[in-house]
Amino acid sequence: MRPTLPEAIEALAREGARAVRVVPVFLAAGGHVKRDLPRLVEAARAAHPSLRIEVDPPIGEQEAVLRAIAAAIREGR
Repeated sequence: MRPTLPEAIEALAREGARAVRVVPVFLAAGGHVKRDLPRLVEAARAAHPSLRIEVDPPIGEQEAVLRAIAAAIREGR
């Protein structure tokens, strides 16, 4: 998909962003989140040392999403 994470971070840095929050849109921390994402984030941090880059847990592991899934199951939808 475009933009790639490095492309998106580069564009944000060019626009003057001071912080970036990466939210992996995966249900769980599989191979991409455990292996690929840390490598990409470390490369971005090295390329943009003044940019604060934070990584959230995968969206599927976030409490609000888990509550929404549980509610959908309870409601039978």
